[in-house]
Amino acid sequence: MSQRLVVTEEALYEVLSFLVSSAHLCVVEPRLYGTFRLTDAACRLIGFALESGQLEDDRFLREFKEHAETGKFLIMTDEDAYFEFLEDATRKMAREMKARALS
Repeated sequence: MSQRLVVTEEALYEVLSFLVSSAHLCVVEPRLYGTFRLTDAACRLIGFALESGQLEDDRFLREFKEHAETGKFLIMTDEDAYFEFLEDATRKMAREMKARALS
């Protein structure tokens, strides 16, 4: 696994400011919006990492980001499908983390 920084300092601060402001908004927003914001932050972070061109293998992250970019908007139209998306995304990430730990 690489020890390289794969996001710029500007991107780091963009994600950090998004996360901090999202935490503040979670106090007043409907309960599910926090899950949307976390998924959106993950997509942003993946996007910055992909843009850097420094990843050894970006296939999983590209596919995961595409899945998440589509799935996160289910919150607006189908709450049950949105919950399924969150469960599926969690399984996908867990499988990837397990595979990375074993390699």
